[in-house]
Order: sequence, then C-alpha cells, then structure tokens
Amino acid sequence: MTRFALIINQQSGKKDKDQLVEVIIHFLKTQGIPETAITSYYPTSPKETLDMARKACLNRFDRIIPLGGDGTVKLVCAGIYEGGGYSRLGLIPTGTVNNLAKALGIPLNTQKALETLFSGREKAIDMAKVNDHYMISSLTLGLMADMALSVTPESKRRYGALAFIKAGWKVFLRRRSYRVQVTSDQKSQALKTKLLLVTMSNTVAGLPGFNQKDTVDDGFFTVYTLRRTHFIRFFLYFFLRIGAFNRFRHWDSFQASELRLINSRKKSKNNPNIRIDGDPAGKLPAVIKIIPKAITVIVPSNSKQAET
Repeated sequence: MTRFALIINQQSGKKDKDQLVEVIIHFLKTQGIPETAITSYYPTSPKETLDMARKACLNRFDRIIPLGGDGTVKLVCAGIYEGGGYSRLGLIPTGTVNNLAKALGIPLNTQKALETLFSGREKAIDMAKVNDHYMISSLTLGLMADMALSVTPESKRRYGALAFIKAGWKVFLRRRSYRVQVTSDQKSQALKTKLLLVTMSNTVAGLPGFNQKDTVDDGFFTVYTLRRTHFIRFFLYFFLRIGAFNRFRHWDSFQASELRLINSRKKSKNNPNIRIDGDPAGKLPAVIKIIPKAITVIVPSNSKQAET
C-alpha cells in the first residue's frame, strides 16, 4: 500500500492550504489510497519542516508532498536526503514562484499535478550544500540579494516582479560592486561583480532563459557574474523577461561541482548578503558542493527533464 505524507506550510503561497489538503486527500482516495495511509504534518518552523520530512522518509512513506513555496520544497528535499532517500517527492505547486516545479515540467494546475503522481515517472535530481544550508534552485550574491532584503513575502505574493522594482531601485542606484575570490574545482579568480548567481537548472525565479544546457541532474551548477548593467535593461530582462535573456550582455559564466566564495574586502560592511532559493542565508564565506542525484521526484512522463 502506497503511503503519503503531506507537509504543509500554511504561511506561504497564495492558495488556501486547508481547502487544498481536502482536495488532495479526496483525489488520493479516488485512486484507491485509504485515508489511513495519508498523514498530514503542520510544521511551525524551517527546522521542524526538515525534521518532519526526514522522519517521514525514515518511516518509509512512499510519497512526500510539500505544500508551500520553494523554501518549503527545499527543506522537504533536504529531509528526504537526510532520511536516506527512500521517499519520492511529489510536487503540487502552491508557492509564489514554484521554480523547481517549472524546471521539472510539473503542471501548475492542481488536478494535473495530482494526476502526475500516478501517471508520471521517477527522476533523480541534484541538490547542493551551501555551508549548513541546502540548495535546490539558486544562490544570489550582491545586487539581487540586497534588493530582496527590502521585499516582504506579502508584497512578493501581491506584486510579483514589480515588488522588486519598487523596493530595489535605491539599492540599484547605489551602483555597488563586490570583490569576491572565487575558487572552483577548475580554477581560481578574483572578481569584481554587481551580481553573482549560482543556478542548478535553466530555470531561475520561475522563468527560463539561462544556459539551455543546464539540467537538474548533470552533476554541476552554473556560476554567472555580472560585470555591469543598466537599471531599466536589468529589470526588463531579469524580472520581466522582455527580450531574449541570452542577448543580455556583460555576463560571464562557468560550470563547477564545488565552489568557495570569499569576500576580498576587509571591511565587514562590504561583505555581501547571500540568498539561497529565495531565503536569507547570511554572508560570505560560502562553500558550495554538489550532491549528485540526491533525491527522486515524480515528474510527467513526457517531461523533457524526465527524458535526460
């Protein structure tokens, strides 16, 4: 008998979680899953979210479904990994961005996403460890991380990309650059950059448009650095995606499976903020290591990512 665990973050996303839980349980019952095989968990903190996912995995739940944003999904992925990887991740997109779901081709429609749990196929995907944090999608350092500090979860839900434009223009106009010593498993270099971005797939902030060769299971992440930019052009390309992103100039990029980032400036006020999968994650130094094919996700059978 297939057993399901629902891990519900009631504070994230746009959908009514109680109603959604009822919809999910009803659907599972129509598929022959008895209610006794479905357990709902309501964590009250990030640590508890990870702990509950780990315990559910250790208790041999076949499917674990996180209901929340990308931060909740990341914590559940981490719990499955730390719990030994027995459980399969089932994604029902309920967050604001849903980056991992989009990268994997998971339908955003709840009914279709639920059907995928039974009609889809298994796909092993990479994760990364950043100091004591896990990463499933991206890390930002500098410009993007500084802007995000001024954006509340409520304004992000209500206004989307416009929230960053509203809160971030003052940060942008400071025209601050950061000096970072970047050491990978392939090379070491000193960089002066406006923005450093580490991506686990071709999809960032819920939108495609980066390196088309990036996949969720290639054993690498891609590091992008931005030398200089223009305020309006930056928002048109990065947030609103007006125009092909690969035409945006001034990016440098390389792939790696391990990376060390150190602030080259001595003053602590010049030490850049970092964010992992949209959540604050402190400042440098940071050590990033890939965890190849760390967990297994149920993806649509016709998903391009499922075929790689």
